[in-house]
Order: sequence, then structure tokens, then C-alpha cells
Amino acid sequence: MAAPLKLLFLHGYTQSGPLFHAKTKALEKLLLKSLPAGTTLTFPTAPHLLKLSDLPGHTPASNEGGEEQSADNWAWWRRNDATGEYTGLDETWAFLSKLLDSEGPFDGCIGFSQGGALTSLLASLLEPSHAPSRPAAFTTPHPPFRFGIVYSGFRAPGPRYDYFYEPKIATPTLHFIGSLDTVVDEARSLALVQEYAGEPRVVYHPGGHYLPAGKQFANVAVGFVREHMKPVEVVEEVGVEDMDVPF
Repeated sequence: MAAPLKLLFLHGYTQSGPLFHAKTKALEKLLLKSLPAGTTLTFPTAPHLLKLSDLPGHTPASNEGGEEQSADNWAWWRRNDATGEYTGLDETWAFLSKLLDSEGPFDGCIGFSQGGALTSLLASLLEPSHAPSRPAAFTTPHPPFRFGIVYSGFRAPGPRYDYFYEPKIATPTLHFIGSLDTVVDEARSLALVQEYAGEPRVVYHPGGHYLPAGKQFANVAVGFVREHMKPVEVVEEVGVEDMDVPF
């Protein structure tokens, strides 16, 4: 017998919690069917609302202000193309600290693309070995995740983010890589895999930049979660005849 799980889902760049929830319905259905009753899935929306100019492939109209905000496109950070720096991370750490404190503790985290990269960063910060390098905005006492699942993830670029990966991340993690992914290619995902200790598991799917919903791949994810579930401790009742009492 195992206890109900709490799973945290982190969406990708330009998505939102509700949109990611809608795109993972098949996985959610299988998870809730296969995991202990009472298991809950949480889909927060990132704290940064993107501008139209932040959206990939966006071409501003001549009469359009470049600073106009999008309707429902969110991000965990914006990347400065000139420096590679992630802007907005402190706000994200403050946001996640409050979320983990109010809705956790979570057993595991599942993230896609930018959310997959964040899953690794978050798992790292929750590990005791990384406690000395935690950002000031990350204040939660949340325990380490029991596991993580990363779809189309990538390593934060440059030496400024090495502290997330030194020492290597110890949280057991399953990585999914799309063999036809042109947004986050195989080399970028493998660069993240290499930042994990031991032999992290890697599964390839024959598709592009999306979370594979086919039963074959969903079953792999469910099996990985079940492997890292915490069993309920069963306390056996002791009969009076077995008690060490003076009568």
C-alpha cells in the first residue's frame, strides 16, 4: 500500500498552467488511474506574462507597439540573447517558494521544455548539497523531490549557472527527448542529462517538441513514478499479551 502523491507540473515557454493541463490529459488520466487514490496534480502558471515581441516568430505590425503584452503566454524567465542571462529568476524563486509552502510537499516534479529545465534547477536547489548556493529569494524548507520527469529539457547556459549542477543533481530523473525536436535539439537535452549523478534514464520518442501522449511513453512515465513512490508504514497493533507491562 502506498500513500497518495502530490505531483507538480511545470509548463513550457509561452504556455500556462491550464494550457499545459489540457495538453497532458492523457498522461493525467493514466497517472490517476495507476497511482494511489487521492493523488493530486498541480499546474501553476509562471509569474511572467510575455510581451508580443517575446513570442517566437512574432513579426510586429507597423502600427503595433513592441511592448504590448500577449493575452495568455507566460514564462518562468526571459533569456537575454546578448548575455545568455535568465531575467526574472528571482521572481520565479519567490513564486515557487510560496507555492511549495502552501500546496506541498510535492513528491515529484514533471516539466516540459523551459519547465523541464526549471524542474532540474528546482530539484537541485532542494537537495541539501546545494543549500549553500540557494538564491536569497528561494526560502522554502520543502524537502527534496523523490523524482523528476523532464520532457525536452536543457541545461542553463554558461558558467553563471554552474552552481545548479555542482555537485551533480542526485534526484532520480527520467528524461524524454524527441528525435525530431528542432526547438530543443538532442545535444542540448543531453547536456542536461550529463549534469545528473549516476546513470539518469533517457527515453527517445520519434517526434518533435511536445510531450508524447502515446500509451507506450505514458506507461514509462507512470512506471518511473511508481518506482519512486513512498510506501505507507504499517504499524501493527500489539496485543496485551505481548506488552512488557508489570501485570
